[in-house]
Amino acid sequence: MTLTLDTKKYAKSYNKLQDPEKALQAYTEVLYLNKENVDYDKYVTADKTAVIEEQKKAFNEELKGAFSNSLTDKAKKDFFNMYKDVLKEKASVKTNVIANANNKAVVEVEYTTLNLSDLYSYVSQLKRAYTDETKDYDTEHSEEFAASKFKDIVNELETKEGSRPLRIFMVKEDGKWTVKSSDLYSDSLGKTFGSSYIR
Repeated sequence: MTLTLDTKKYAKSYNKLQDPEKALQAYTEVLYLNKENVDYDKYVTADKTAVIEEQKKAFNEELKGAFSNSLTDKAKKDFFNMYKDVLKEKASVKTNVIANANNKAVVEVEYTTLNLSDLYSYVSQLKRAYTDETKDYDTEHSEEFAASKFKDIVNELETKEGSRPLRIFMVKEDGKWTVKSSDLYSDSLGKTFGSSYIR
């Protein structure tokens, strides 16, 4: 007896199981890396403002450590935009769904991002260079000088690959996928692409 299998049916089912993978790839690229991804509108639902604010909050904490709270809100905003421009060029993600059932999924993310752990060192070197050159020991002036070089600093930051994939929990809402960021066991994309938090 010969059985005939409808392989198209199984292929369609398999592709459906990969939807969270496509969704998270688009979610990360569009919201965190400022890239375009045609899958975003098809597969993703998200509060864009809240997601980007989480990333910005993590980034501002890094700035606070490097600049001693001396930056204006405008400077922080400008620096964040510069940072995102470089992320767009240098950062990358690759997603892989490892579980998908009952409108819930777990997706792993292999990633490369900017290594912000070097930010403090770059700023300190510039402040010291300013003081040595000008003999001006006013720390406010040296920080202003370092801040004026931020675009150069962020362009010089090296990339770093995560030592292990992030594990992200997702849920399907109204036919589209979103990240369940409140899950205690879910890694933080906002910290990963906004701070020196690289695992």
